[in-house]
Amino acid sequence: MQSRVKFSIFSIFILAIMACTNTPTSSVPSWIDNPDKHQAVGTCGSHAMGKHMQRECAMTRARLELAARQGIEIKSMSIMTEQANNMRSSSQLNQRTAQEINSKIKSRLVDSYHDKGQDILWVLVEEL
Repeated sequence: MQSRVKFSIFSIFILAIMACTNTPTSSVPSWIDNPDKHQAVGTCGSHAMGKHMQRECAMTRARLELAARQGIEIKSMSIMTEQANNMRSSSQLNQRTAQEINSKIKSRLVDSYHDKGQDILWVLVEEL
């Protein structure tokens, strides 16, 4: 009788483990690691100013990649400061971009992927 109880408990444990391994996982798009020749990938983690600025940050990084391939230099610097005392906190973001461009780079958003677990946004842009 005792061996049947142990066997039942063991069987339930194995079934529980098998159920956990069959949970669907989100697959990462292949373009993140292998963009086409005229495409670039930009990424941005959580942004203090929200989802819209997270998208803009990722788009800017992808455009910087396209510009670098053509030998165009774009300098961008962001400084984020945070202060917290007692129950108050404040954040400030200063961003400065200087660029010298003799030719224009036109691009469009092809696709995006948001990793909700890590709050990272990936964007794929394509040179037009």
